[in-house]
Amino acid sequence: MDSLSQIRQVSRRESGFVLLGPNRLKLVSLTGTANEGKLTIYDTDTAPVAGTYAQSGTTVTVTKTDHGLSTGDVVGICFATGTGGTATSGNYPITVTATNTFTITMLNEDTITNTPACNYVANSGATQPKPKRWLMCKTISANDVFANVFELPNSGFQTKLGTYFLMSNLSEADVFYE
Repeated sequence: MDSLSQIRQVSRRESGFVLLGPNRLKLVSLTGTANEGKLTIYDTDTAPVAGTYAQSGTTVTVTKTDHGLSTGDVVGICFATGTGGTATSGNYPITVTATNTFTITMLNEDTITNTPACNYVANSGATQPKPKRWLMCKTISANDVFANVFELPNSGFQTKLGTYFLMSNLSEADVFYE
């Protein structure tokens, strides 16, 4: 069987699950609106949680009421732009500092204020055979209403739990997978 015949496609017009279970994501296409658009992709079986953050030096402090996490848990997190820049999205171990806050250590120093938004999926406990994780964030310019196609590097992203699209100011997002 030809390998192209195994490629499938699914589309979303709002945030939500695109696929459940293991899949290999190969290519993403985005169509924007009049405002800057953003797509964040997670490998997860639960919807991402919304919070806010600030960064001082290499420490990012995330605020989420009753987050329920423990020191050593890992979050897959994507950050919005705040005053002073944007923290680096990725998968990070956390340190719980209070019921409503936890910290992440970044590689780069920055000062980011004005409590910008962030979204994350969390892995509680030290051993999870299939961890929830952040895969990528992609932003397109305002008024970019054309299909923007992005091939994922190497052989794509292998998801284990499911594929969740968190969308902002996009009229459509597609993923091609096998």
